Amino acid sequence: MEALRAQPVAEGETRVSSVQVVSQVLPKNSSNSFLKSVGIKPVGTSQASSSSNEIELREQLAAEAKAAVQDELEDLKKRSEEAEEKLARTERELEEMKKLTEINTKAMEENNALLKQHLMHIIGKYEWVITVSSLA
Repeated sequence: MEALRAQPVAEGETRVSSVQVVSQVLPKNSSNSFLKSVGIKPVGTSQASSSSNEIELREQLAAEAKAAVQDELEDLKKRSEEAEEKLARTERELEEMKKLTEINTKAMEENNALLKQHLMHIIGKYEWVITVSSLA
């Protein structure tokens, strides 16, 4: 009994109680009438039910973990779709800005050409006036 009681306890488990130690040792050394009279079940039965409880808990934990992962995956998919939509919208806006920039650049070049022609015409008139007035 002392050897069972002194065994190290694994992480996450509780230490074996004195009642459990006695219930493990008594069936090996004497009749079961004592255990039955005090209402203690044999170890095999409690271990089996404990094992089935453990399996149930593990399955429940696995199901909860799977559900949490599924929720997170759906959230990531949603955020990814939103980011892709935003990127597509930004790309469309960028293309529109490029088109507007090209249109504005062409218009400025045309305006510059017209201004240059107009200035050349004005300068030509003044040169003619200066030339005529210097001759007189």
